Amino acid sequence: MKLPYLAAVLLLAAGCATTSGRLGDAAARLDRSADALYNEVRRDSRDQGLERDARALADVAQDLNRDVKERATREELQVRFERVASHYHALRDEFGDTRTSDSRERSAFGDVTRAYLDLERELQYRRVSAR
Repeated sequence: MKLPYLAAVLLLAAGCATTSGRLGDAAARLDRSADALYNEVRRDSRDQGLERDARALADVAQDLNRDVKERATREELQVRFERVASHYHALRDEFGDTRTSDSRERSAFGDVTRAYLDLERELQYRRVSAR
């Protein structure tokens, strides 16, 4: 009787660890890719507004990554992610304007987008699974 219970507990713990690992991976990738985007924009762009917005995204992505590593609460992560989302969407609007960036900047923003969407999915999963 104890063996099936122990197996269920271990499976549940493994699932949480996997989710936590994916969340950490997505947060780290967003942190790295947002920083790389900022470096690309800073190097190639003459648009100071774009550079400022890319720096802001890199800063909040770094804060979120740190919060994930420090195992912040679900509510704290959601608040931090909302800040990331605000900066991400502002940049997405700027990149929607074709005169805003070159191909290297667009490629770097594509990396940010992939990491952002993965992180969003992981946070949505955590919110649903924590209920």
